[in-house]
Amino acid sequence: MPPFFDFRLWFSRMLSSYSLRVFYLPLFGLIGLLPKISHAQGYVEGIGLNYEVLPLKLNNSGEHTFRADVVRANLIVPVAQSSDSSRSLLVGASLETMRFSGDRPGFAVSSVYGFSSVLGYRCRLSPQLELTALALPALNSDLHEVRGTDLTWGGVARVACRVKPQLSYRLTVGYRQQFYGPQYVLLMGIDWQIAPRWRAFGDLPTTFTIGYAAGPRTNLGFNLIGINTAYRLREQDQYFQYQQGHYGLFAERYLSAHWALRATAAYAITRRLDVYAKEDKWPSTIDYIGIGKAPTPLNAHIEKGIAFRVSLSHRVATR
Repeated sequence: MPPFFDFRLWFSRMLSSYSLRVFYLPLFGLIGLLPKISHAQGYVEGIGLNYEVLPLKLNNSGEHTFRADVVRANLIVPVAQSSDSSRSLLVGASLETMRFSGDRPGFAVSSVYGFSSVLGYRCRLSPQLELTALALPALNSDLHEVRGTDLTWGGVARVACRVKPQLSYRLTVGYRQQFYGPQYVLLMGIDWQIAPRWRAFGDLPTTFTIGYAAGPRTNLGFNLIGINTAYRLREQDQYFQYQQGHYGLFAERYLSAHWALRATAAYAITRRLDVYAKEDKWPSTIDYIGIGKAPTPLNAHIEKGIAFRVSLSHRVATR
């Protein structure tokens, strides 16, 4: 199928506008395996902005250092909400860009982009039980050209159960088309108020946070963030896979009743930023865990290492 138009030129022009240029400032960052509305940690998060820096090291006939700058913006809002707020449609979108700079022989990727939309339905069946379903179409590529086959589909369903005021559980299942093969989503979630100042929440194995309320507006803690996505490249229809598992420490400050700013320093115990041939894929993947024989990357190995992230998010308390 022929390309629609020069999407990369359009997107570059859009990034030069003031409204999006501010995303490159080190003020933002909140990740997710999927764009989603979060009912963990006692709040709903409708807006997330994220800026992340990845110092990278490429080994091929000597060590070469370079970096990746990652910017994400997520928005999701309830619409057509019932009078008692027990049911609502969910509409949203996310925008992502990853740019590489520095000496990286044999690693030809310069930038990749991702667009995702969200359409879903939330239903509270009782004070203890809530169901959510999300459709998640996405377009991920280097935007040198855009084809109809670049559009991938996915969706998740989640059931959340509050067993007592301090403890809730969640189960999320789903499926996502990826350029590296089929990706199945299976997440076990928890939101646990361990003590007045301690809280644990997340959806394992992708996200998990242990937070400590150091003050009325300040939180400290540990978090795990797993990422596994891919982008089509124009060069011979290859694809680029971005997979990382970050263990990090964060400090967070509420700037107002709803806006929170978080800084995180993390270490990637799993890191794949690799280019693969079109047909070289995983048989299947569960979240960010590959099942079966791994594909062979075309570029040299990129070492594990540190990552720095800054986040800004808008939150509304749910209880």
